[in-house]
Amino acid sequence: MRLLVFFDLPVSTATDRKNYRKFRKFLIENGYLMVQYSIYAKIILNHSVLSYQKKKIVDQIPKKGTVDLLLVTEKQYAGMERVTSIKKDTEQIASIERIIEL
Repeated sequence: MRLLVFFDLPVSTATDRKNYRKFRKFLIENGYLMVQYSIYAKIILNHSVLSYQKKKIVDQIPKKGTVDLLLVTEKQYAGMERVTSIKKDTEQIASIERIIEL
C-alpha cells in the first residue's frame, strides 16, 4: 500500500513559509518521496504502520492550510500515468514488479 499526502499550505508570510518548509522536511525525513510539488508518497506495510504514520502527520500539521491523506494499493499506484503537454505520450511512473538487489 502507499500513503499519499496532499497538502496546501499558505506561503504568504515568513512564518507560513517556515511552517511549509518544516512540514515538507518532516515528510522527507520520514521516508516520503515527492510525486509532485505538494504530493508525497510512502510505502506502508500494514495497518498498524498506517495508524502510526497518520498520528505522526497529524502531530506535524501546521495551524493554517489543509493536508489530505489517501491510501492506495500498489496495483492502483502502479496504474498511475503521467500525462504532460511537453511529452505527448504517457509515462508509467511506477510498477508492481519488485526488484531485489543484494
